[in-house]
Amino acid sequence: MYGGDVDDETQKTPVDSARLSTSRRSVLKSVGILGGAGLLSGIGSAESSGGTSERTSKFDPREATAAEIRELYRTNQTTVTDVVERYLERIRAYEEELGAIIRVNPHVMDRAAELDAALESNELVGPLHGVPVLLKDNNDTADIPTTAGSVSMKESTPPDDATIVSWIRDAGGIVLAKTNLHEFAFGYDTVSSLGGVTHNPYDTDRYAGGSSGGTGAGIAASLGVLGTGTDTGGSVRVPAAATGLVGLRPSTGLVSRDGIVPLALTEDTAGPMTRTVADAAVFTDALVGYDPADPETAESVGRTPHAEGGSYTDYLNEDGLDGARIGVYRDYVGPTEEEVDEADEAVVEDAKAVTAVFDDALADLERAGATVVDPVEAPSWEFVYEANVSSSDEFNRDIDAYLEGRGDDTPDSLEAIVESDEYAPAICESIREREEVDEDALDENVDYLRGLSKRDDLQEFVLGTMAEHDLDAIVYPALRHTPPHIDSDEPWGSNAQLTPALEFPSMTVPAGLTEGSSMPVGIEFVAREYREERLFELGYAYEQESNQRRPPEGFGPVDASGEDWSAERIDSWNEAQHEEQTVARLGCGDGQ
Repeated sequence: MYGGDVDDETQKTPVDSARLSTSRRSVLKSVGILGGAGLLSGIGSAESSGGTSERTSKFDPREATAAEIRELYRTNQTTVTDVVERYLERIRAYEEELGAIIRVNPHVMDRAAELDAALESNELVGPLHGVPVLLKDNNDTADIPTTAGSVSMKESTPPDDATIVSWIRDAGGIVLAKTNLHEFAFGYDTVSSLGGVTHNPYDTDRYAGGSSGGTGAGIAASLGVLGTGTDTGGSVRVPAAATGLVGLRPSTGLVSRDGIVPLALTEDTAGPMTRTVADAAVFTDALVGYDPADPETAESVGRTPHAEGGSYTDYLNEDGLDGARIGVYRDYVGPTEEEVDEADEAVVEDAKAVTAVFDDALADLERAGATVVDPVEAPSWEFVYEANVSSSDEFNRDIDAYLEGRGDDTPDSLEAIVESDEYAPAICESIREREEVDEDALDENVDYLRGLSKRDDLQEFVLGTMAEHDLDAIVYPALRHTPPHIDSDEPWGSNAQLTPALEFPSMTVPAGLTEGSSMPVGIEFVAREYREERLFELGYAYEQESNQRRPPEGFGPVDASGEDWSAERIDSWNEAQHEEQTVARLGCGDGQ
């Protein structure tokens, strides 16, 4: 069963983890991203180049991009083994502070050796050859448990990889670790019974966003290069904005949901989280394609650059904003009327600090040649919420289908999970509420059906505005506020619920840091359905003009420890992590 993630805010078709369909392989070859001897001409063995130490001397994992790593491989300056070890050293050094990682892949060094052997044969496996990837731990991996952050799923090892995981490996990507998430993707905070709390690398007293917060914190602090998130109500874009990353929620149907723990399939999707727009484009190329295990992906056929033998990287155009028309949802900016009326000065000032960064971003858009139409009419939040499918309605149905037939190490239903009491108290109310929903009665649930019917109305409203003003995209801050402090009642101020109901793609790009608190702000671009290439064009041009990505302080170089990264040592480290991070009290407890 396909699935997805994120906030509250059918039977699985087996997928061969080694396969890459003929059509996908031909597309990748046509755009020059499957390697071969020609790409690596002149690369010799480690021995002929002076040994591993010489090959590895120029690699710095901090802020490294996929393209930079591939170039180091191409020019014989490093090995996959060395690259992986550098990131493992960073995980070892910073994981206690961040709480981003649930499990390191114990097989990662074996995979690195395989990819190094391919390099010795003058061959790149694909566009992600040897690029370390952090997977949100609701992406199925046949060789590592997939837990959704829950103690109840601690030993649940799926029968096969999620389709996107299979395709990442086909492209040469190396699964470095599985990341923490808000348990079962129920919220923005990223707190789970198995992984504990994930901390924001820009201020570890704050949340990193969610539900894909482990990926956000890990990629922001350079514990990996590329990361997966899943997004039902903002779970890619909220943590991306909160940790200074690029996060793409693709059009629903562009990326397969097969083998992803579901939240609400009507709005679930996976998407990339990266430090640059270029890395997001490279990663998206590897994630998209028709997958018979997720029939929704049939809608994307013929509607991507791959249909013409192209790539999303073809749209990384520095002049992409020249002549573009960008509308602003000014109603989604700044403190709300309610926040002003409540006279909470700190909340209001925080929203104003975010607004100042966003307004500077609009000036950057204009400098890059765009016409900014500010404001254009935005749909009310009441309208947006009416058109969003509540995950409370669909979760029971979708998680039960995902769990069916998984074996003794996996609960067989949501009811079994609830009865186990092996989950964080923070999700007690949410999980009980979902378990009480009659999954067989959705077709008779008037409120649920009314919400589905509103989605077309919302699309027509937004498309009408874009047509009236001849807009290429609409922008607003992904978050009205900076990330809340841990255990506070500070608001998230998320604007991320709009595009799931629209089924339109949206991308958040770093817009800068707030004055005073120095917390990241993300500007979110919204384009028409299956126009991801336009998002990459606009986002890349803005990124190059503004150059606002700032690495978090305090996560500098790490000295080599001489650590033994054998599978046994990694397994031991993983177990120690679980003992350290797992919340002290599980379940709802008496009186809850």
